[in-house]
Amino acid sequence: MDIAERRVIGALLLLTGVSSLAVGMYTGQLNALVEMLKTVFTTVIP
Repeated sequence: MDIAERRVIGALLLLTGVSSLAVGMYTGQLNALVEMLKTVFTTVIP
């Protein structure tokens, strides 16, 4: 995989994360979003 492709994928992941955080703050469901992130990271990182 080329370095440019890695940068694009990283930028898309970062944009997705920031967008979901903004939506969670706007709709008042930030606690649910934080719990979902905790679940994802505990399954990825044992």
